[in-house]
Amino acid sequence: MGISFDDRSFTVADEVTQENTPLIDSIEQPYRPIRTTGFIVIHILLTLAFMASIVLFPSMICVDNSYNETTVKCNHHSGYNIALYIHAGAYMINLGFDRLYHHYQDLSRLDGYLEFYRQTRNLRRTPLFIISTGNAILVALIELLENFRNDLVKLPVKLYPWHFLVMLSSVEVLIILIALLWYLVLTIKFNRKRARPDAAHDDLLSSFVTSQTSANEIGFRDETYRENVLEKQADLIRYLRERNELLGRLVLQFKTQVDTHPNHNL
Repeated sequence: MGISFDDRSFTVADEVTQENTPLIDSIEQPYRPIRTTGFIVIHILLTLAFMASIVLFPSMICVDNSYNETTVKCNHHSGYNIALYIHAGAYMINLGFDRLYHHYQDLSRLDGYLEFYRQTRNLRRTPLFIISTGNAILVALIELLENFRNDLVKLPVKLYPWHFLVMLSSVEVLIILIALLWYLVLTIKFNRKRARPDAAHDDLLSSFVTSQTSANEIGFRDETYRENVLEKQADLIRYLRERNELLGRLVLQFKTQVDTHPNHNL
């Protein structure tokens, strides 16, 4: 339907066609970058700052070397408590970045870059998933440390509650940084490639159907392969449906422009 719209010949005057050319070109642009590189770098820097804060507040800034909460510093807050607040705030920051990535990934998918969308979909979700899991573990950890506070004193190595928070946060930050760095690498490669949208390739859907038919003919029954083909077809169908809706809105907009300016005779 979208292709027939592009190929159909109209009897509209040349000036009307020329006037609306930028509108059509805006959805036919051969290449569109995904503008998340700067946000990913900022996210990485904030993640490093998060880790530094978790370590520095209880160990150096507001030294917390007690097994109870009777010793309070830094405006009646222990370094351990401040570190807990920072960990909770990190969830909100990661949630904001997740929504930001989701927005730009959706724009990229609507532009026809379906393979890049599938390739980075789980990567951009990883930071929020990890920090959410960490918060759940932290709730249980706080309760355990409270119940076994007296047993910590008996350990041969002095371990304070904030030590456990630092260990948990270190694992979180390590996984998040790996995901963000890989996401950054893929994004930079994508922007440097300046490739046309894969959904714009005329043989994309036919290649999926042909490959699936060939696999059935030789008796191939790999479920992972089938799921991959079906996922790609579903993404392509969704893209074409959304594109047709966009083209339909453009047709209505074009008709409104013509009706609004009757002096521009057809």
